[in-house]
Amino acid sequence: MQINCYQVTDEPKIISCEYDAAIEMYKKGKLNVWIDITDANQEDLQHQFDELQIHGMLRSFCLGASDHPGFYPLHPLSLVVMPVQMDIQNTNRISYLSILLSSHFVVTIRESSMARFRSSIAFNDSAEVLPDGTPAGVIASLLLGLSLEGLRKTSKLADAISEMENRLDKTPQLVKIEELSDRRSEVMVLESIVSGQLPILKIVTSSDRKLHIEETSKDYLQWAIANLEAAEKKLDWLEHRIELMRSALDMHAQETMNNRLGRLTILSMIFMPITFLAGIWGMNFQYIPMINNDYGYAFAIAIMIVIAGSMYLFFKKKGWFD
Repeated sequence: MQINCYQVTDEPKIISCEYDAAIEMYKKGKLNVWIDITDANQEDLQHQFDELQIHGMLRSFCLGASDHPGFYPLHPLSLVVMPVQMDIQNTNRISYLSILLSSHFVVTIRESSMARFRSSIAFNDSAEVLPDGTPAGVIASLLLGLSLEGLRKTSKLADAISEMENRLDKTPQLVKIEELSDRRSEVMVLESIVSGQLPILKIVTSSDRKLHIEETSKDYLQWAIANLEAAEKKLDWLEHRIELMRSALDMHAQETMNNRLGRLTILSMIFMPITFLAGIWGMNFQYIPMINNDYGYAFAIAIMIVIAGSMYLFFKKKGWFD
């Protein structure tokens, strides 16, 4: 477990501070404080909640709702839980961000590898991104960042799907069904995250009085909602495109199979007369035409070659081998 503590000034700006000082400021309620808890287990959270004097139903909700997205307007702290994507390569695992928020205090509980939080926050530039000097402003800035992350991942996924569509048009055999399934899985995961964040943001924005959200922070939340709505529409479109590609890939596979069956049928028809002649000459009768002829074997082979060649040329002329 790791705990990072910050003071949010009126400038607005984020300043790192010691944990004991942050707890003292929290208890006095005079300064705006942000405590960021990463990779904590249930025992660690129990200890932290004791330090923060979080008890009763609020404590139970915080411990039990860590993977249940929603907005819990409790007292004295409101709880927000939303799904986020892990910022780890080649993984579609969903994690959850828990936010405890009041007018002067905010606690974020998350995993260290969570998207948008993996890199250290540039505190020297915090005055340029924070809408105001309130805890709600910090959360609004982080949620706006999460929405931009969703847009970025959606755009990256759209580029990958477009590249796959181009390959499918030019060389369908190079597109594998496993690759298409992987892309669909990425779309579904990202869609579940965006659709999980969007209603929560709308509820938080509508609860601005209880959370004391300033107009500047509300603007950030509205932009975040707009970003998520755009991402949601794009993901619906991408899912439709994947379904079309899946249908096209199935049609190509069926066409390939039909062509192979057609060629096998033609080959069977070509060799059918040869098999018929071989069956006749293979009969155990005493008198069979040309059975005793010195050139009978060569004559039979020549007839078979002529018949097979003639049928091949006939089917090729009709375009059956195209």
